[in-house]
Amino acid sequence: MTLLAIALGGFLGAVLRFGISQKIQGMNGILIINCAGSFLMGLSLHIAIQTNWLAIFWMVGFLGAFTTFSTFAVQFVESWSKGEHRKAIGYALFTVLGGFLSVLLGWWSGAVL
Repeated sequence: MTLLAIALGGFLGAVLRFGISQKIQGMNGILIINCAGSFLMGLSLHIAIQTNWLAIFWMVGFLGAFTTFSTFAVQFVESWSKGEHRKAIGYALFTVLGGFLSVLLGWWSGAVL
């Protein structure tokens, strides 16, 4: 049951990420996806999920597949290799800081609910 929950959540998260990245292409799309997923992960820390498989489906499967560190890393390297060093560094800083701030914002939001 656990592997099925991860697989189903992962499938849905990956499909949604792909759809959003097609509408908002490039670094901005991945930045938005990663920050939104980080916010939802932080929010999920405070929402009581009654069943273990639902937590695994949502946090490990869906949000794990929705957010993507590998695409972030590839886009950083592509920009850097084109000589766009400021753009690459800015993207890395916005992604990392935005991810942390999004988790905190989600966590605080969940504490208020």
